[in-house]
Amino acid sequence: MSAFLGSIHFWMYDKIQVQEEIIRRVAAAAEEKGWLTADETTAYKNDETRPLNEIIDEANIHGWLSACIENVETRYAALVTKLLAHHEERLDMLKDIVFNLGAEKNTGTNLTAQECYKFIDSCTLDGMPCDGVNIVTDKSEDSFTWEQRFDVHSTYWTKVGGNPEHYHDLRNHLIAGLLAKTSFSLFAEAGRYKLLA
Repeated sequence: MSAFLGSIHFWMYDKIQVQEEIIRRVAAAAEEKGWLTADETTAYKNDETRPLNEIIDEANIHGWLSACIENVETRYAALVTKLLAHHEERLDMLKDIVFNLGAEKNTGTNLTAQECYKFIDSCTLDGMPCDGVNIVTDKSEDSFTWEQRFDVHSTYWTKVGGNPEHYHDLRNHLIAGLLAKTSFSLFAEAGRYKLLA
């Protein structure tokens, strides 16, 4: 258990907030298209944007962040699953939403492969750092590879009756957006990832 707030906790909270923003944008699009009412989307959204130090339980920092991750992952899975039930064709629009968010977040064009990885890692949620999900396997200025030792996302999707592949598909489009202004592309296969110029 952490005894005080450190930079890693603010970093984790920022990662959680990216996923909250995805949910808000998907919910807004669902309302605009008439797929869900405003009352229905309320169950999925969390509009809390106050700074971490104003809202965290400092007596249980690790537990509080872990609960936030579980909560945002569950709501994201439930919202997307609800929207795609009997309407798989909506997935294309959701891909566009997450791609555009990623593209908006990237203001740097001359990033190295390692900087691109750090940028991706700052915008994606893979459990807590102590979970050790991502392991870097090779790095140079022109390429960067890593592996996900295990999948921390699928459980949330299967729990709500969804398809975990939808998560990974949307994540890859978010990352494509994050990289859109760089010279790098992401190649992903079976939990192995490679950034190449």
